[in-house]
Amino acid sequence: MRITIGVLAVLFGLLHLVAAASQYRSSEPAARGSAVIMACGGIAVVCAAAVHLIGGSAIPYVDALSAGTGCLLACFAAYLNGKRAGKLHPSHHIVRGAVSVLLVAGLLLW
Repeated sequence: MRITIGVLAVLFGLLHLVAAASQYRSSEPAARGSAVIMACGGIAVVCAAAVHLIGGSAIPYVDALSAGTGCLLACFAAYLNGKRAGKLHPSHHIVRGAVSVLLVAGLLLW
């Protein structure tokens, strides 16, 4: 279960890195700013998942806290992108938030 949660968290982080890279190509400065926020969140999630896969940190809950911070950054950037574009899809953000909560809970428990 530890490997499954870790791999899913890595994929979640990489997905946000790809989304940030595609958003960074925009000519709008606001879009590039939120892309940087999303990239930072994706990197935090990938790093936390990598540490979790290696065997976890010496201090309990650090992996989950790092992943939670990364997920919050990525979700916030996604909200900013939707608000900026005028196409805010609540169901999309609810699903993204639920996946984030499940990943953080998985990192916390296993």
